[in-house]
Amino acid sequence: MKQLKSNNKYLEKVRDELTVYQQHLLDGTELNPSQWDTWDKIDSARAWLKQGHTDSQVLAMLKNSRSIQERRAREILALAYAVFAELRQGREKEGVKYLYAEMFREAAKKALDVDDFYNYSLLLKEAAKIDGAYDNQKVVDTETYKKPSKVVFKVKQLTVNNGPSSGDVENTNYEISG
Repeated sequence: MKQLKSNNKYLEKVRDELTVYQQHLLDGTELNPSQWDTWDKIDSARAWLKQGHTDSQVLAMLKNSRSIQERRAREILALAYAVFAELRQGREKEGVKYLYAEMFREAAKKALDVDDFYNYSLLLKEAAKIDGAYDNQKVVDTETYKKPSKVVFKVKQLTVNNGPSSGDVENTNYEISG
């Protein structure tokens, strides 16, 4: 991704910070202690978002639990989105699909543990859909068999008992309709 040149030093600082954390995730680059502290906040924000909290709830939790100002809380939230969004886009779509199937199965197991059979069946059905259990690929498409097929017969003349010898091949085309 090509970064735009900017005269805004604040934006440059945030872009540089974003690059550090992306390199940490992608390349395993080491972080210094203050970067680890910020990384912990970014990871917490991501975890809260993953649990289903809204942006405003995450901002409030960052300000209350991490004792940071509103502006820095917004930076942390933006960094959490940016750092992990690029990783998500880089993932293989099939892998992400099966990750969601696993999450549905895990939720189904929790529903079964509390004897919630209705939600258990719904969640398991969603996991099965993702895994392809209900795909109709094995159902025969009758439309393809309604179209006429072309068949070609090749006939070769053979010489029997010193008769006329011709090695010609005769092509005959027939159309078969169903």
